[in-house]
Amino acid sequence: MERAILNQDARARVLEEWFQLPESRRSHATDAVAFAFRLLRDQPQLCETLRGNAPELIANWLMSHLHNANLG
Repeated sequence: MERAILNQDARARVLEEWFQLPESRRSHATDAVAFAFRLLRDQPQLCETLRGNAPELIANWLMSHLHNANLG
């Protein structure tokens, strides 16, 4: 249960930072992957919180938001 809450908090922080980027920097899958790696480089504590394959997890969180950005 505690791990799920940590993941939800981490996801909320990631999405908040993602939406601070200009739309032009969050419209492609490569943007999401680059963002994930940059975020983990700048905030290594996220790796500890998320465990496993953190870059892939973060990129997956962002993929649904890429689709919305491309439609809009």
